[in-house]
Amino acid sequence: MYREEVFIILTAVTKHGHLFIPARYSTERLMEIKNSTTFLCIQCQEEVILKNGMINIPHFAHKRKSECSYSFSEGETEEHLIGKLQLYDLFKRLHVKAQLEPFLPSIKQRPDILISWKETMFAIEFQCSQISSYVINERSKGYRGQTILPIWILRTPLSHEFPPHEIGIMKLSAFKQQFFTSNPTFGQTIITYCPQTKYFHYISNTQHIRANTFIVKRKKLSVDNQTWPFALVKRISKIEYETYLKIYRSQRFRHLENLYFHNKKGIQSPFLQVCYRWQVYPKKLPSFIGIPTSHSKAFHVHAVEWQIQLIDYLNSINVPIHQVTETHCESFLYARLIGPVESGPKLKAVQAYIHLLQSCVIKSDSVVYLSKMNFSKMNELLYRDFLAN
Repeated sequence: MYREEVFIILTAVTKHGHLFIPARYSTERLMEIKNSTTFLCIQCQEEVILKNGMINIPHFAHKRKSECSYSFSEGETEEHLIGKLQLYDLFKRLHVKAQLEPFLPSIKQRPDILISWKETMFAIEFQCSQISSYVINERSKGYRGQTILPIWILRTPLSHEFPPHEIGIMKLSAFKQQFFTSNPTFGQTIITYCPQTKYFHYISNTQHIRANTFIVKRKKLSVDNQTWPFALVKRISKIEYETYLKIYRSQRFRHLENLYFHNKKGIQSPFLQVCYRWQVYPKKLPSFIGIPTSHSKAFHVHAVEWQIQLIDYLNSINVPIHQVTETHCESFLYARLIGPVESGPKLKAVQAYIHLLQSCVIKSDSVVYLSKMNFSKMNELLYRDFLAN
């Protein structure tokens, strides 16, 4: 059965065509207006009912099920509605031309807020619920088809999901990772907003560890201090990157312990098989195996797991580090299957790792894992590559 409360609307027009946002008025004033004014849906022009109870935010609802309800892709929570209004107020305060919940008939979509700024249109989507990748991509595709740039803002994660300090470890689900935006100067960032605290939280400067675990930098900014275009977090400094490396090394050490003591595959573990073959205790592995090179996320597993396989493969075909070519990188991916099948991003990761080793190798031993590295130079290059990505 259709529930009119599911598809609620924050704006409507009077029969004289005047835009009306009920959340802007007191309860008493709304009672007066409700008894003397007829409201129409901006999209379908059907009459809508003003709802101004004591619990929910004042809004409109259709008298009966309407086709235009389908332009709302999912039910909207109170938090979503409040967040939209707060963001709309922000743009008004900043004197940015903004429309709340406009209907775009050419694509049958209704962004939370539509902004017109310097001859460019932006669709702001405040996403409080989890939706499918297909829906996200289709909405963004629809906007771009109309030369409208989509900007997705996530509802801020719960406080315990953030690292305790500005730089730390955070789990980012595959859903959250879809909302990274890229900027050539500032890198990748997820923008989130919390209607209760009225703070934006930024998740930026990510360094992949394994699976959905990352080292991140988190920053928060009050809605009162927000700007348009949105403020972005600067790239981390070299000193901050030392903190990243310290955290990464600690996680590497812990992961090696887990691979040794808690590996359910036992002797069938590809990682432990290499260690046995080399007669090396996992914690004693060369420190250039398991480093945070670019594109490493493509393997999903911790870098130590695929990098040890690569070094072992090169050792098995008697190719020292300084002689490794792109062909060797490609053949490794076919010889040692690790993680998802997609090989394009993995090849970039392998090439980046080999390039780093070749740039830092002091002595390229015929027993590849005994090669000597300039780690001071390696840290410099890791920081440079981090900024480049």
